[in-house]
Amino acid sequence: MKKMISLILTIMMILSLAACGGAEKGSSAANASAGTDSSSSASVSPGSTSAETEADVPDPVTDTDITAEEATGDFSLTTEDGAFTQEGSIYTVTAAGTYVLTGYLEGQIVVEAGEDDEVVLELSGTTVTYGKDSPIKILSAGSVDISAKKDTENVINDTRSEQTSDDESQGGGAIYAKCDLKLKGSGTLVVNAGYNNGIHTTDDLKIQKLSLKVTAVDNALKGNDSITILSGTVVAISTKGDGIKTKNTDTNKNGVTRGDVTVTGGSLAVYAAGDGIQAAHDFTMAVGEDGTAPTVVICTGSYSGYTASDASVDSYKGVKVQNELNIEAGEITVKSYDDGLHADYGTAFDDGTKGQGTINISGGTVNLNVYSPEGKTAGGQMGAGWGGKGGRGGWGGQSGWGGQQTVSGADGIHADYMLNISGGTVNIDSAYEGLEANVINISGGSSTVAANDDGVNATKGVTSPQINVSGGYLDVAVAPNGDVDGIDSNGTYTQTGGVVITRGPASAQAAAIDADGSVKVTGGTLIVLGYGRISIGSGVESYSLSLHSAGTHTVTVDGTKYEFNNASAYGQTICVSSVKVSD
Repeated sequence: MKKMISLILTIMMILSLAACGGAEKGSSAANASAGTDSSSSASVSPGSTSAETEADVPDPVTDTDITAEEATGDFSLTTEDGAFTQEGSIYTVTAAGTYVLTGYLEGQIVVEAGEDDEVVLELSGTTVTYGKDSPIKILSAGSVDISAKKDTENVINDTRSEQTSDDESQGGGAIYAKCDLKLKGSGTLVVNAGYNNGIHTTDDLKIQKLSLKVTAVDNALKGNDSITILSGTVVAISTKGDGIKTKNTDTNKNGVTRGDVTVTGGSLAVYAAGDGIQAAHDFTMAVGEDGTAPTVVICTGSYSGYTASDASVDSYKGVKVQNELNIEAGEITVKSYDDGLHADYGTAFDDGTKGQGTINISGGTVNLNVYSPEGKTAGGQMGAGWGGKGGRGGWGGQSGWGGQQTVSGADGIHADYMLNISGGTVNIDSAYEGLEANVINISGGSSTVAANDDGVNATKGVTSPQINVSGGYLDVAVAPNGDVDGIDSNGTYTQTGGVVITRGPASAQAAAIDADGSVKVTGGTLIVLGYGRISIGSGVESYSLSLHSAGTHTVTVDGTKYEFNNASAYGQTICVSSVKVSD
């Protein structure tokens, strides 16, 4: 009997260790427990619950859109209305004016002009390489424009030894400015920064029309006060830090809090070891003055093909703000190893206010793919350094363990306080939790969520947890079994309009819809595939439908047809609506 007990315990221990190992790498055992095909694609479609495995994790993404050849001719700096001095290979601009740069310089351009002087540096087929300080260093001026002239290719090389912390005696970037800096022109500018930041200004940074590619060890673009991208094509690469970053949160002369990142046009691609965009205050995507909307692509962690194997960062969010994140227009696509979109609450700003922790989506398209394989919802190792699968995203070509770690519970969209979706399209292909906030308000738009834990989750926080649906379309998919909820509120769920389809286990312990308080429907349409305890108000009726089996279904709500897919069967269908519904 003792031998038999010992044998049983040994077998149980082996199985336990095998299960832990499988969970660490999103094993097929974890997939099977969710009732899915372990060979499914890594991209989780609406209604599916497939996990990312070693074979499924996509290749890291790189960019070849912007290139520039270095200049080979003799260097020349000329001006018709300014003044400068030359000492060896160091050229110092001392007055307002326009300065034209051509040819190859192994040296430095310094701007040391008056505090009200406006200086324009015209890059007309030039390469500036320097290994002792910033190749272009702006110490004083009212403002500086760096313009890449049409049909010219220009390169700035910072060849100093790597250092990712600021040194007051050195310029903090390949292009470094202590004043407002604007990059513009119809030409091409490539910046290679092996020292610290790529382009760094202590004030405001604006980019317009330019074809710009910046590769840096730390931040590719850093504007302490603000960063604004108006138009052009911008590629920002950070091998060991954040892609785009602001710092200050005091007020400017107009009483506006500094620290914003704004994109109102053009095309922006960010590849970062850490956070793609980190705004000290707000991030906004909106239509620009020319009527065009921006396109933004962000790849963080080992989704970026540029992340160094020895990168040491602890946050890999797509966009992270300390106050508000606003998407009004355009399209943003994020592949991240941490939250896709994230807003902090309670940060104390230099202007005396504090961060609101709010995300507003009123237009445009949001596409999010957050690394969250099934069975791996409690953090652990991932990113560069995991596993030794060379060339695969998430392993970075390194052997053994080490490198980056994911944050426990990486969400598609996470707002510490409030998430408002009033328009636009939200597609969350994979995440630990899809939509998470203290208060979630959905009044419009179309949102599709696939998650490995809760699809929509109202958490405890600033106020009583709430999910309020008054309009729009929401389609939520999680596993048909396990300790997961399609929609979960630690407070209340209230629906007065809109169309909601939610899936989940058919049990009271975990459900397609669940709330610690009440689930009350007084308007709109709620379709529950699985378990849900619902309180319906007057004017709302129950409909007998059969939509819970696996496969493609069509439901007609008030004359409008909606088509959706279930990767698995979900037990039962519950439908309540204030308008006519039929299948």
